[in-house]
Amino acid sequence: MSRSALAAASVLVLSLVGCSSVSLSPREVNVARADVHMAQAPSVAGVAQERFGKAAWGRQGDFSLDGQRVRYTRGAERLALFQPLPAEVRAPLRFTTGVADNDASCEGWTPEQTANGRFADSRPWVLSCRWGSAPAAMLQIGEGPLRAGVLTREGAYRRGELTVGLRSVHLLEGQAKPQGAAVGYEMLYQGTVVGSLDLSGAVPRLRRPDPATPVGRAVTEAALALALASEAGGR
Repeated sequence: MSRSALAAASVLVLSLVGCSSVSLSPREVNVARADVHMAQAPSVAGVAQERFGKAAWGRQGDFSLDGQRVRYTRGAERLALFQPLPAEVRAPLRFTTGVADNDASCEGWTPEQTANGRFADSRPWVLSCRWGSAPAAMLQIGEGPLRAGVLTREGAYRRGELTVGLRSVHLLEGQAKPQGAAVGYEMLYQGTVVGSLDLSGAVPRLRRPDPATPVGRAVTEAALALALASEAGGR
């Protein structure tokens, strides 16, 4: 091969490498990720969504949700309900919004592996949180049923006589195949989905009732706990 032909081939290779690196840049990945959304139930499809927080929470930090400051500390740099709970972590999460009875402290533990857990090659851990004292609110979520070969997470938030159900969502809009890890969570009141937490994008996206109502407050508090026990945009 002549020197001129060799030089031309080298330029072509370098150009292709340059194009490849651009297509894989973090900015391009984030742009693509922004177009991905969790599949929404019809009951909340028309509800406006609010973005909050950040993709990598780290051990501590703060953020704003609709003008309300949330401060948090976590027991590990990375924490997710669909990843193993670090062996040394017993108190995975604490957070506060600065409102009376709104300080949350959470515990975590890994129960014995179930038949579903062995089938799905998973060791789900339990997240249990408590808010305030009058009356105390409690949240607990852990292993749910096996659906389409995917081991889900289910639980509930309770404050007094109010109960809001929690369940993981594994479908993205326009896709029929479920994801192994959750792409978000739904909050249910009296059997109807009233709120959702979308974790498929670069940051969490929340749909909720009026946060001034008891159901809206429950959805908000549950969503904060679930978001902080997840790593948005990490799939």
